[in-house]
Amino acid sequence: MSIEHDIADFITAFIADRTGVPAHDIEPDENLGSYGLGSMQAVDLVGSLEDRYGVTLPPALVFQYPTVGELSVAVAQRAATAGV
Repeated sequence: MSIEHDIADFITAFIADRTGVPAHDIEPDENLGSYGLGSMQAVDLVGSLEDRYGVTLPPALVFQYPTVGELSVAVAQRAATAGV
């Protein structure tokens, strides 16, 4: 499994856990806000991604890359740059 796929799975599970939306209903190209993910949960998601993948991420990353697909690519690129 690629790091990008692992990150996408992690983000999907996070959203499902926080919003109650079933993971199989979370689409990779749908805006995260459409699932009811609020700004506090978005900041929590960034912190969880930092902890899991050992990278430093800007708090606004979820707003710059607002879909599972975009966010997983952005985090994977930062992890690769950091040598994770």
